[in-house]
This record gives sequence, structure tokens and C-alpha cells, in this order.
Amino acid sequence: MKCVLGIAITLAVLGVGALLFAWSGIYNIAATKPHWGITHSFMEMLRDRSISVHSDDIGTTDSDDAKLMEAAFIHYHEMCRLCHGAPDYQPEEFAKGLYPPPPSMISGHVQEERSQAEIYWIVNHGIKMTGMPAFGPTHSDSELYGLVALTMEIPQRSPEEYRRQVQKMSSEGGGGHGHGSEPPAHGETEQEHH
Repeated sequence: MKCVLGIAITLAVLGVGALLFAWSGIYNIAATKPHWGITHSFMEMLRDRSISVHSDDIGTTDSDDAKLMEAAFIHYHEMCRLCHGAPDYQPEEFAKGLYPPPPSMISGHVQEERSQAEIYWIVNHGIKMTGMPAFGPTHSDSELYGLVALTMEIPQRSPEEYRRQVQKMSSEGGGGHGHGSEPPAHGETEQEHH
């Protein structure tokens, strides 16, 4: 009985201490100040284990990856490259102020460290407190699988290949990929537009 009481008191003290620490404002949450080493290590472990566990039952698509990648290109170019870069395209200025910084998709490190299922889960659900949005609510499964296939392949693309694809997209009227990027028509409310 004394052991249980000791554990309960210890947990209560730790809980009150955590609340006092949070209330004090000592911990600087500014994006310009990196986390403490122990905080960074804990958050990386939490993120990696969560992604691994939650993506464990995700399969791959049987569809033609080339067709999916072709269709996904406009999504990648207009959304993903802004933070993650593309061959011969640096991330946009605002992405440099994000903390943690968005990983480069052209370096190949993400593709070496993560499975396709993990990348699919990240693209679908996003990651809290990182700036990585969830694209599942606004994109179909085939669009998400296309983005994953393109992401896995993009480190091998040359800048020339990527630029040709951008020119092709532009010449075919690509631009504004249709997920809330078009403004409502004159006199139409945002709600009516969607």
C-alpha cells in the first residue's frame, strides 16, 4: 500500500511540476530557437514511432506509377516543392523560417529513411507542429499515391527533366490544380464555390 501511495505522490508532484514549468513560460517556443537536445531527441522518437506504427497496415497501389506521377506532378510543383524543393528549385523563402525545417525531397535522404507507406501516411495525415499539412482531406487516394511515387523518384530527376515537365504543365494550361486555388466567380460566395 505504501508503494502505491509513493507512486501516486511522485506522479502528482511530477504533474504539478510540469504544469508550473509550462505556466512559467521559461521554455522558448520561438521557431528561431532550436529545441533543447533532450526535447529534440524525444520529439524525433515520438514522431518516428508514431509514423511507423500508424503506417504499418498501409499497402501500395496497383495502378501505373508513371500515370500517377504524371497526374501528381502539378500537385508536387504547386505545393510540395515550396517547402521541400525540387530539382533546380530551392524552397521558398517562408520555408526557411519553419522549425523544424522541412526535409529536402531532392537529397534522397527521406526516401532512404522512410518507406512508401510511411511517406503516404505523412502526406495523408500531416505532422503536428511542423508545418506539414494533411493532404488527405483535399486529395484522393490516387493523387496521394501519385505524390508518393513522385517523391520516391524525384531525387533521380535531373533539373532539365523537371524543367521540361514544368514547361509541359504550363503549356497544357496547368496551374491552379483545382483544390481551392481558384477564386469564386463574381458574386459567388466561397461556400457556393466549393
